[in-house]
Amino acid sequence: MAKRNFVALMLAGVGALAISSNARTEEAFIGVDGCAVLAQLVYAEVTADAWYGPRDVLSWADAPVENAITICNQTARTVSKAYTSAMNSVGAPIDWGYPSLDPGDVCLSGFLEQCYPDRYPIDALAGTWNAVSRTVQQAMPNGSGSDQSIFSTAAMRLALRSALRQQDRNN
Repeated sequence: MAKRNFVALMLAGVGALAISSNARTEEAFIGVDGCAVLAQLVYAEVTADAWYGPRDVLSWADAPVENAITICNQTARTVSKAYTSAMNSVGAPIDWGYPSLDPGDVCLSGFLEQCYPDRYPIDALAGTWNAVSRTVQQAMPNGSGSDQSIFSTAAMRLALRSALRQQDRNN
């Protein structure tokens, strides 16, 4: 009888834990515009890297970003637009689209790995875009064709900063 009560109590506890865990998971997604968060991270890290060069990867003196699991369903468009804004802010305007007959400020491909800025005479610019693109693609569990990224904001910031720092070292 004691074993049966213990097992029933354990099952009830596991069920309650699963319910509260699901509630916390849902809270992480409610009210969060994942694409806006991703754009903010890309813009901030690319701009800071362009202005200040390599920074300490573990420096967290930046504006705080809520550490939540975030989803962006328009990753290619979001990342390319934020990258364009960052490059424009440092005086290195770029366009998207090949051929450059009707360039835009975002990549229109739904595949991030197929997005390339038109202005590539500067190797550092190509390397910076590749570092950003590869980093974000790692947060796309269903592949870049899904155009969906799922990431922790703190982990994405750290990954972008690390990739850009490594790119700066290689140049």
